[in-house]
Amino acid sequence: MQKMSFIIPHKDDPLLDRLLNSLNKQTCKDFEVIIVDSSDDNSCLKSVSEWNKSLKIEIIFAECGRGTARNIGAKLAKTDILVFVDADVVLPTNFAESLIKMFTKNSGLVAVGFPIYPTKINKISRTFYRFLRFLDGFSYRYGRPRIPTTCAAYRSFVFQSRFFLDLIGEDVLFSADIMKYGKALFAKHIKVFEEPRRWNEGSQILKSLWHYIPAFTANFLIIFGLHKLMIPTQEIKRK
Repeated sequence: MQKMSFIIPHKDDPLLDRLLNSLNKQTCKDFEVIIVDSSDDNSCLKSVSEWNKSLKIEIIFAECGRGTARNIGAKLAKTDILVFVDADVVLPTNFAESLIKMFTKNSGLVAVGFPIYPTKINKISRTFYRFLRFLDGFSYRYGRPRIPTTCAAYRSFVFQSRFFLDLIGEDVLFSADIMKYGKALFAKHIKVFEEPRRWNEGSQILKSLWHYIPAFTANFLIIFGLHKLMIPTQEIKRK
């Protein structure tokens, strides 16, 4: 029986195959892979067919936002630990093994965040990712963890009453809103790598900075406990 589910929202990303390759190299393979695909041409089918012999992969086609895609994956997952990961990420070979150990040793643990590093380094990407790692690590100190869904892990029971929203900054709002269920840890010893596509060209950099304004606004509200003003009522009665 699998202990972990990797949930991947996907849309026309040529780097999906690289992520699946890093999953195939895991030292522990007690996991399933769920891809929620909203591509225009079902482009992930080729990658899935190549890796399906060595990985347990389920693919769901749904035209939806990234938040909704993650909610669909969470609903279909059959394990206790849910890992949401973007298609342009590369995971270290000991990722699954190390994460399972963390959750096993900490019964009250409900969420885990990871330091994110760029797969390609230039002056801009090095500075920005370093700043984000500092911001992420510091957020745990005041009890409002910032856990970006670039790569984030949660206990599955959280999704009995909470869910992601289709808006920018939904990941930090979600992670700050679930701390009543247990504790969160920042896994400094598990490095996750992301393709720094937002920081390669001048036009992309400006667009990306604009993209992060809502997310940083959410961080500011979280610090003062005002983030719930942005979150609609989501409570669902458990059966």
